[in-house]
Amino acid sequence: MMGMMKQAVSRPGAMLARRVTLAGSALLAFTVMSVSAVLSSGAALAAEPQRPVLSSIELGGSVLPHGIVGADGAEPTVWFSAARRSAIGEIDVATRSVGYIALGHGARPRALTRCPNGKLYALDPALNVIHEITSATEEVVRHPMPDGHTADLSGATCTAGNLLVFTGYNGWVGTLDTASGKVSLSEAVTGRGPASIALSSGGAVWFAAYASNQIVRVDPVSMRQDAFAMPTGVEGPKGMVVDSTGRVWVTAYRSGRIARFDPRRRSWDAWSLGEGARPFALTLDAAGTVIVSDVGRDKLVRFDAATGSGTVIASLSERGQARAVTRLGDQIWISETAVDRIRIIDTSVPPSN
Repeated sequence: MMGMMKQAVSRPGAMLARRVTLAGSALLAFTVMSVSAVLSSGAALAAEPQRPVLSSIELGGSVLPHGIVGADGAEPTVWFSAARRSAIGEIDVATRSVGYIALGHGARPRALTRCPNGKLYALDPALNVIHEITSATEEVVRHPMPDGHTADLSGATCTAGNLLVFTGYNGWVGTLDTASGKVSLSEAVTGRGPASIALSSGGAVWFAAYASNQIVRVDPVSMRQDAFAMPTGVEGPKGMVVDSTGRVWVTAYRSGRIARFDPRRRSWDAWSLGEGARPFALTLDAAGTVIVSDVGRDKLVRFDAATGSGTVIASLSERGQARAVTRLGDQIWISETAVDRIRIIDTSVPPSN
């Protein structure tokens, strides 16, 4: 799969072979929907035994890991964006060896996703491009934003048909046709603030708009957008994930809450995670339970909606800024941006006595 500490050769000329166009304004069609909210004050995190941290991977200085994504299979692999190295990091799960694929001078990758075609896509707000990475060959193709629009690229997800849907914090939502290389942009109904993005099992795309305190459902074909306001007192949507029933889970960073939106009922539930909580990234464990990183208290929390309570399953690095999490089997992989560290936690291990 990969050799220890491999270094790729970026191919700057490849970007010329890609076709980039701007979507017409006719793609912008939206409705703004009102919702009801059911709030729960919640309780402080449950004081239960912590699950063990399997291991930490020390990346050394000047890496700045951010987005993280994994792939199971014969040779399980985890990739992460390495902004200060202008690269994508690649971890062999079996040996924990780390290699890097260079993205070229000036690259500062942040959000990272993997499409069904097996390729990686890294969003680079510094260069205003999306990097397409073929890890097996270390080939890198750059897809620039059309017409010089500065998108401030934020989040990305990929549909089953290999259509990359992405957000730009400057008020954009867009698509990259991974087959043709065509990039299209549409104005976001929320204006400034589109950030994290998630895909439901049914193919619906959702993004969180931090600045306007909304979440938005997007039809990735027509680019129709339906916006839903966050409940009063539930502010600062950051992380986002969609469960198997289609309900959308969102971290409310500014108010220290976790919220859940039911699209069928168009209703909200929200719970407090306690004083000092700053929930950030979200994922689902193997059982479909929400796992959230709390950067305010440096904890990894499992949230039980049935009881409205969170249980600490691991303590993270002090001020580590765990801004991205992903699941690989029973393991949760965490990117600790501020301390150049990757944490791995096994959620299948029962609590110790």
